[in-house]
Amino acid sequence: MIPVLLLLYLKKNRKLLISKLRALLPNLLSMLTFPPLLIICMTAGKVMPAQTRQYQYEVKKGGDRIGEIVITHTVSGAVNSLQLVSDIRYRFILLFTAKSREEVIFSNGIMTYSSIYREQNGDKKFDTKTRKASSNYIIEKGSGIKTDLDIPEINYQTICLYIMEPVGRRQVYVDKYQQLVSIHKMAAHHYKIIFPDGDYNEYFYENGICCKVKVTTTYFNAELKLKKIS
Repeated sequence: MIPVLLLLYLKKNRKLLISKLRALLPNLLSMLTFPPLLIICMTAGKVMPAQTRQYQYEVKKGGDRIGEIVITHTVSGAVNSLQLVSDIRYRFILLFTAKSREEVIFSNGIMTYSSIYREQNGDKKFDTKTRKASSNYIIEKGSGIKTDLDIPEINYQTICLYIMEPVGRRQVYVDKYQQLVSIHKMAAHHYKIIFPDGDYNEYFYENGICCKVKVTTTYFNAELKLKKIS
């Protein structure tokens, strides 16, 4: 009896149900399209080409806004590229400026290329590239010097920390130091990266995305907060 009543209800309200489904369809497609961008950084899969998502972070020092960081994540098939652009300006007796551009590319979950270029007060501080070779990586510095990096595969790099929580991961590749650095889990969705020079960052996550970063250095402390995802 119940199935018969259900069929009669569906037949009677067919047009209303179709209109509601059409209204819901764009939201459903949006939910299905973008979650792979958050996990495919390290895993190969079939994804529609040229999907792009952007993450904008506000940088504050002592409550004052001093700059921003923008991360662009593009997925094309099994290739994932991440770009980070930062622009920092603050005054401590004298004006301090720092600009950075970083990039990393993964193919089938393996890092094939990364780079970091950073300026402070207009002077170049870092200009380093890391490229995948057959069994290791080659580090290229701005001066043209090339050195071997004895790591067979890199699957997680610092820009990835912003778009994907490092659940179960123990190390992250840091271009600034050209080495793997340990990831310390402090609490649920809270991780700490201690760099070779003693500086450290703390990362906080919501729904797998980094929502806040606390930066602690010898001479500079700041806080990054996620402002917008587009």
